Formats: sequence, structure tokens, C-alpha cells
Amino acid sequence: MLTNRPSLDNDSSHENKRMTANKNTDQAKHLLAQCWSLVKGQHLSQAQTVCAQLTSDFADFAAGWHVASVVALQQNQPALALQHIDQALHKEAANTVFTLHKIRVLLALGKREQAKTLAQELSHKSHNNPTILAELALLLNTLGLQKTSLKCYEQALLIQADNPELLFNLASLQRYMGLLVEAETTLDRLIELLPDDSEAWLLRSGLRRQLSTNNHIEGLTKALKHQQASPISRAQLYYALAKELEDVQRYEESFSALQQGAAVRRGNMQYSVDNDLATLQKITQVYDQELFQQNIQGCDNQQAIFILGLPRTGSTLVERIIGNHSQVHSAGELNNFALEMMAQLRNSQTPPTDKLALIELTKKLDFAKLGEDYILSTQPDTSEHPRFIDKLPLNSLYVGLIHLALPKAKIIYVQRHPLDTCYAIFKQIFTHGYPFSYDLNELAQYQIAHHKLMQHWQRVLPGVIHVVEYERLVSDFATESQKLLAYCDLPWQQQCAQFEHNSAAATTASAAQVRQAVYSSSVGKWRHFSQQLAAVRQQFIQAGIECD
Repeated sequence: MLTNRPSLDNDSSHENKRMTANKNTDQAKHLLAQCWSLVKGQHLSQAQTVCAQLTSDFADFAAGWHVASVVALQQNQPALALQHIDQALHKEAANTVFTLHKIRVLLALGKREQAKTLAQELSHKSHNNPTILAELALLLNTLGLQKTSLKCYEQALLIQADNPELLFNLASLQRYMGLLVEAETTLDRLIELLPDDSEAWLLRSGLRRQLSTNNHIEGLTKALKHQQASPISRAQLYYALAKELEDVQRYEESFSALQQGAAVRRGNMQYSVDNDLATLQKITQVYDQELFQQNIQGCDNQQAIFILGLPRTGSTLVERIIGNHSQVHSAGELNNFALEMMAQLRNSQTPPTDKLALIELTKKLDFAKLGEDYILSTQPDTSEHPRFIDKLPLNSLYVGLIHLALPKAKIIYVQRHPLDTCYAIFKQIFTHGYPFSYDLNELAQYQIAHHKLMQHWQRVLPGVIHVVEYERLVSDFATESQKLLAYCDLPWQQQCAQFEHNSAAATTASAAQVRQAVYSSSVGKWRHFSQQLAAVRQQFIQAGIECD
């Protein structure tokens, strides 16, 4: 029996199609590699051009749409990035890398709930790639899903037990969640693997009060003898050593280590305190009494509670008290107000030429729109509760603008003994910001200028700002915390007095301390260093700041 066979011509046709397909695939992959190379080199305009060719010539190539989305997002075009990543997922719906990128895009668009839903769906799937799990864990943490994030890190470490980055990120998350014993165990493991990880040493030193019989002073001292350490690593080790020496009451040695660490940090940064002093003075000149006497209509929203002041003054304690109320959501340290202010300035007819000109222009903003835009920028996270807390210390620069934009917002200024504040700031190595904190003279100058600014706000906005004195709060907690809630127009709830049981993640430098009940051991700590702080004290006295 004869069977039909394809002709030789047909064989040739199929072979030609395969060759063409292979050639097309090779061309697409070549363009893809070129795109990623340009992205890595931050040549985004060129990358965008190549991406356009790639997606046009090879519209069914999912990876091309993915890289085009990455480029669009890096060029601050999140809407376009979403279109591109949706094209990629339309072709490869199960691609986890694409889905992770879509979550980032949704976050950039402010579509937090959609991002959260997608991240939760992804967390329910099985993943065997530790890199994927680590990336998912980071996104889950950003979305406030710390418990799920923790599981992802733990799962990743089951696959790659000795990955230093995974261990550090896990320890940081454990610290934020108040799992301090677990965090120390994780960091012990990391430092054993990577003895030169100075950031891990610093994080571990801050987890608990070190004891004379249980500390890491010897190990830190040995680590500092390694001269090959980078300046930032040496600074971190000095700060960790200073903290542990203070804990065991070796105060003179502690301050010496602190000064060495601060000198290393300050020596590797460009900063002029004079610029900051000019900024604070300009704010008081622009936002004068006359401005607030005008009939300015702001946004009527009354959700926001701003907690502000200098860092390390007790603002996290105040946040935890109010944040434990059933009607309040703690949104953390938000940059939103400044970002919305800058967005409106960029769209103005006369963009500012420098910082002082910028301050002058802010009094011409559409205050009501600024208030509305700020509230919208915090949603949907903040919309689930009647009130929310924004705890960014630097909002103290915008008190006048905040009141004009949101006249019904509550503004809480937390202050502390000036020398305790000075020492607490000086002994903290900050990840970002506060460049004035690494030189005692510059720190004192900034503190004095900030004190004058806050006095100015209270003078031109009488009755608007509620002042919390840290020392009074810890000595008469019941009275002061009830005053705090009354100012916020919130009924007293007993759980506000039990803030240490608040399970919400704390991401500030006080993440370990807020897990404790109210304590007063930080009051008057500067007296252990009265000799080292004598010059600062004299500066404060000359500026009219009481230091007794």
C-alpha cells in the first residue's frame, strides 16, 4: 500500500521556515542583549530606541516587552511601563520575573492594592529560585506584608543557607518585627560567614543592651585593626563599638570611639552647614505672621497627624502610642508632602533657580490642591482608617505649609533636653540624611537654628502645634499620653498605654527600643559625657537654650 509523502519542495519550504525562525530568534536575542547592556550602563535613551525596534520587529518576543517596560519605568514613565509588561505577560502569563516587575510598576503608579494582591498571589506559588524569593520578600515587605515576607526569606535560606544578603535582609526584617532574639541569631550566623560585614556588626550591637559578660567589644576591636576596611565600614564598626562600650558603662572609651567614627564619616561627605542654616532662616522670613493672617483656604481633610521635630527625640514612642488606637493607621516616615510640593513647583510658570528661591515660591502654591494631592498620594493605605500618622522628622521644615494646605491636620512637635538630643543624634549613624550630625559644632549650630524655627512656628501659629516633652511623657505617662490623644480628638483607648504590644513593624532607628514598655533610662544620659559636650552646652546657653 502506498502512502502519501511530502514532496521535496515541501521539505525545502519547512527547512527554510526553520532557518528563518532561528535567524529571527537570534536577531531578537541580540537586540535584547544590547538593550540590557544599555540599561546596565544607564544609557536609557539609546536603550529606548533599541527597545522600540525590538518590540516592533519581534512583537511576539515576550522578553522584549519586559526590557521595554524596565526602561520605561527607569525613565519615570510608569503608565507606559505597565502597558509593556502587560504585553509580556499576555505572551508568558506564568513568568515570575515579569510578574515581579509588574508589582514594581504598580507601586510606581500608586496602585498599591493591586500590587499587594499580585504579590500575595505570587507568594502562594512554589518557588525554587532563591533570587526570586528574595525579590518577592523585599516587595512584600514594602507592601506591609511582613509575615509573608519573613516566610519567603526563610524559604530562600532553605535553598541557599549561606547567602549573606539573604541573612542580612532576614535579620533586618526580624528586627523591624520585634523578633530581636531571632535577629541576633541570624546576625551571629552571618558574621561567622562574613567577619568583615560591618553593617551586620552595627545592626547586631543595637538589638539589645550589651552586658559586661555578654558583648562583642573584643571582636569589634579586632575588626577595627583591619586597615583595608572602607571608610563607611570603619565608621560603622566605630559606632557599634561606641554603643557597646556605653552599654557596659565605659563612657570615656565609648565617646572616643564615637568621635573617631564620626570623623571618618564626616571626612567622606561633602556638606556645608551654612546652607542648611540659610534655608531655615529663609523659611522663617517667608512664612511670617502676615502670611497666616490672610484668608487662605486649604484642603478640608482632617485625616493626617504629623509627628515631627529632630530625630532621636522620642517621636517613635509618640507614634506607637497614637498608632495603637483603633482609628489610626501608622503610615511611617513619608516623603509625600515634600514630593507633592515639588511636583507643583515643577509645573509652575517660574521654576526655582536655587533652594532659597524655591522657598520663596512655595508661598504662591495652590495650598488646597497641595493638601488634596498629599492626601491622595497616601491612599489607599491610609483610607482604611479615619486617621493616619506621618512621622517624618523633616516635616518640621514644612509646618507653615502643612497648616496652609491642611488646616485641620494635627501637628505634634516632640522635643527633648537639648544635650540629650545632641548626644542621641551624634551617636547615631544615619543611612540617609542628617549630614550635620557627624560634627559636634555643626550639630550644635543646626540644633540652635532648628530650635529657633520651631519657636517661630509656635509664635505665628498659636494653639496649632501640640508640644510633647519627652521627659514629661516618660515620667507622667498616663497624663501626657491622654493629653496627646485628646489633642488628636481621639477617645482614650487602653491599648494606647500598651504600645509595646503593637505588632506593627517599626522601621526607624528605635525599632528595638519600641518593643519595651516606657523607660526613663535615656533621660539625662548626656551627663555621662558632660566634659565632652561642654563646648556644645556653652553654644546652647549663648543661644538662650536652657540646658539644666
